[in-house]
This record gives sequence, structure tokens and C-alpha cells, in this order.
Amino acid sequence: MVADFSKNSRRTTWFILFSAIPILIFFYTFFQFVSNIPFQDDYDALLDPVTRFTKLTPFSLPEFIKILWTQDDERRIVVDRLVAIFTYSILHKLDLRLQAFLGLLSLLGIFYLFYTIIRDGKLPIRLVLVCSLLLFHIQYYETIFWAMIPLQHVVVYFFVLLSSFYLYSKKPSSLITSLIVAIFAILSDVSGTFILPVGLLLLLLQHRWKHTIIWALVIGGMVFLYYQNFAVPSFRPKLSDNLQRPDLIIGRILVASGLSFDPNTVLPSAVRIGLVMAVGTVLWGIVIYYGFMLVKSAFTRTGTTFARWESTLWGGLFHFSITLLALAVGRAIEGIDPLLISRYKHIGFIWLILIILLVAGKLKPIAQLTFSKALLVISSGIFLFSYFYYLAPLDFYYKDRYTDIYGWKTSRSIPSTPIYISLRSGIDTVTTQAIEAGVYQLPEHYFFEGPYQEKKDVIQLKTEHLGGHTLSFVNDSFTRSFGKKNGAFIILKSNAQRQIISTQQNRNSLRLFLSSFGQNYYANGFSGVLTSKFLLNDQTYNVFVVEIDGDKKNLYPTNTQIETGKDSLKIVSL
Repeated sequence: MVADFSKNSRRTTWFILFSAIPILIFFYTFFQFVSNIPFQDDYDALLDPVTRFTKLTPFSLPEFIKILWTQDDERRIVVDRLVAIFTYSILHKLDLRLQAFLGLLSLLGIFYLFYTIIRDGKLPIRLVLVCSLLLFHIQYYETIFWAMIPLQHVVVYFFVLLSSFYLYSKKPSSLITSLIVAIFAILSDVSGTFILPVGLLLLLLQHRWKHTIIWALVIGGMVFLYYQNFAVPSFRPKLSDNLQRPDLIIGRILVASGLSFDPNTVLPSAVRIGLVMAVGTVLWGIVIYYGFMLVKSAFTRTGTTFARWESTLWGGLFHFSITLLALAVGRAIEGIDPLLISRYKHIGFIWLILIILLVAGKLKPIAQLTFSKALLVISSGIFLFSYFYYLAPLDFYYKDRYTDIYGWKTSRSIPSTPIYISLRSGIDTVTTQAIEAGVYQLPEHYFFEGPYQEKKDVIQLKTEHLGGHTLSFVNDSFTRSFGKKNGAFIILKSNAQRQIISTQQNRNSLRLFLSSFGQNYYANGFSGVLTSKFLLNDQTYNVFVVEIDGDKKNLYPTNTQIETGKDSLKIVSL
């Protein structure tokens, strides 16, 4: 039987309760691994604006607007900066953990809007659990734990869906609400400007001519203001260069569209990309077919009549279609591989959920039940795979953030962010000023710091100087116990400098993990990398390994020593 939320209240309650489990696991994991440490764009996007705000004495509205409006990379992030300044004004410090958490609350808003589509469209209630499983996991951990991203690149989709939610009604109050929410979408991220064609299309399909004109004037004016004096950074590829590679554009849009079925390194690279592109092709085929049927229906005398859930659904689909196209075209010449990272996975999953709800709404009741049951199995598998496969990278990401800020604190270097090598002085200035102004406070405790228990056993490292400036360290025998602070850290120590490098522990296969009933997650061995440009010239670095196991901190010598010259580096095996 298709979901009837009034007649099947007990069943509905159970599915909603089950849907809360992935949400609770998601936020539990968030609080376990979140850190108050800036990363890459956080420095100039959040630390610098809040620090500048503290110096507005007396307060100046034009200067305040300038702080909010100043372009960050290829976007304006007014909402992100407003929230940062607001929370600083209350707490008298910028807490990047709170910044990320507030942004992630928009996932609950997105989930609620999915729930309204299922409820109002009378779709099977088990789809509520499917949506929860596909939305609340850690495949996109880089988005979750990067302080500025949730209030930029997650909240924008909530505002877009909410704006579309109100566009079904012809009431002036609904249009005004939709316009206000759409402006918030625009002020969140550059992808928010795509709400302009989305709203126009939804209104035109309904033959609401007056509202279309109002939308074009208000939102069009806001988009024009957004792009006023807008400059594409010099380090981004030019549009003309991107358009010369239609093959990469097509490949990127298919890959970005099928990211929800990315098996990562479980499969060989060619097979992996082929699978993702195949899924992306199928999903686009569904949207194009039903989109054509929708547009065709608008050629009637009265146009298309949207129910509220249909307006929300199609608004999201239109917006993601444009977003995926922009993502494909904007950096086409960078190729396909940069899309296959955790950073973009949430886009693929929200896109998938919207298409699932679209297909479910087109099926007959019996087919809907079969469809929802199959999806429950698939989404459960994806959810479990996400936590199994991405927990190890998240563990490394957590440690990398701490060694990152520790490296800045002790030697004014940022080992995990080599893109900032050329901007080191600027990052130095931003961070120092933020600390002096009381905006940001460095962590007081680093769990990998001494005192250490010195050991005599030598740990074997395979150390290589790879192409460019990358130093690679590999060990095949080290074992670690489970625990987010446990594991190995590499120390490079000379008379003038000490560098600490986080390592990524190897992980067992899913088969071995299951055969051990969940006991053997980590496998033997680890790897770590460092950009050699962070090392000083004319130094001899002794290389050590720190083992952390609960309260134990053991320091082991290794078989490696590194000697640096003015423009040279030599690896010595001891």
C-alpha cells in the first residue's frame, strides 16, 4: 500500500524513528572528529573578515558591507561571513566547529523538504529512510569538516529547495517568501545565482506572467549586483580554454552526476570511472525524459499546475542540472580526476535523491513499493560502505589538520596545504592578526606531542623523493589499534627544525573486516607524505616514528636520514 500518513501513523512513526538513526550516527561522528582548525580558504574567507570586523571602531556600515561583499576566490559568501561575525559577537571568539555545525543543520532542512515531497506526493514511507541513508553519511567528509563549506556549499541547496517550495502558490505572500529565500541562496554561494533561471522556468511553466516579471526584476537585479565587479581569479582556467574541450565537459558532467555510485579505489581506475559515468548517463536520461514531458505539458492553455511537492522537486532538479553543467564547464581542462574526491560527493547524493523521488512519483502504487524496497537495500549498502571505506581517510584528515596547525605554530609552515607555499607570508599575517585580536585561539593540546618513551627497536621506512618536491614515507609492518588518536606520526628533526607528519594507516578489505566480525579494520603498514619545500637548507634530519596507543607515546628510530642542501636533497639509509 502506498503511504498514507494519516491511516498508517504507527508505521510512519517507525520509519521516521529508523530514519533518525543515520542522522544521529552522522552528527555523533561529526562531534568526534570536528576541530577548531582553519583549512585552506578558511584563512581568507573567515579569519580575515572577522578580524577586520573587530577593527571597525567606530562602526562603519560601508566598511562592514565591504567585509561581507569582498570576493573569496570565484564567489561571494555573505551568509558564511555574517554567521561568523554574528557568532563571534556573541562568543567573543570564532569557533570553526560551530560554523560547520550551523551549516550542517541545513541538511536537516533538506531532509525535511524531502519528507514533505514523500508525504504530499503520497509516496512509500520507506523512502524517508532511503533519503536519510543517502544523505547522512561521511562520503563527503571534506565538506562536513571544512568550516566554511557547510554554510556555503550545503546551505545554498536548502535555500534553493525552500524557495522552490513556495513557488507553487499564486499567493503574493508565497512569492515574497520565495524571493527572500532566493536572495539568501544568492548570498550563500555563486551556485545560488542559478536560482534565477530556476524560478523563471517554474513560473513560466505555470503561465504566471506577472510573477515571472517580478522574479526577473528582483532576482535578476540581485544576480546583476552579485556579479558586479566580479573577477575570475587568474589561477582558474578561462572559459574559452574550457570550451575547447567538449570531451572533458561531457565526461565531467557524467562523472559529477554519478558520484553517488563511486566505488572509489575498490575498482581499477578505468572501471571506476566507467561505472560512475554509466550511472550519470542513466540519471541524466531520466531527468531529460521527464523534463521534456513537463515542458510539453506547459503548452496547454493554462500551463502546468504544480502541487507544492512537485514545485520543490523540479526546482531542485532544475538547479542541480545547471549546477552540474557549471561544475563541468567551469574547470573542464582540469580533467575528470579532481571531481572524484570527497569534496563533491554531497552534490551527487542530493541529485540522486531528487531523481529517486521523481521516478517514484511516476510509478504505479505496486511498482512504487517494489522500487522503494529495492532502494532500501541499495541505500543501506551505500550507507555501510560509506562508513567502512571513508572512516580511515577521515581519521587521517583529522590528524592532518592538527599537524597542519602545529607546523604553522612551530615553524610557520603548513605541510598539508602546499598550495599555500607561495602565499605563506599572507597566511602568516592573517593567522597572527586573528590570534592577536582574540578572534582565533590555537589548540592548547596536541595529542602527538611528547614526552615520549624512547625505544631502541628500529622501524623500517621506505623513503623516496618523488617527482617535484614530494617526500614519501612507507612502512609495511606497523600495527595500530582502533581509536581516532592512535596511530603513527613521522618526525623529522634537525638542529634548527622539527616537522611532524601524520600518516594514513592501511585498511583491511571488506571481506577480511567482515570475516573478523568487525575486529580487524586496520591492516599493517602506513604511508605519509611531506612537501620538501618546507624543509630548511643545509640541515641533517633524523627521522623518527611516534607510536600512539591510548596513553602510550613511544618514539622509535628509523633507518632513514635526510640531508638538505641549497637546491638538493639526499636520502641516507642507515
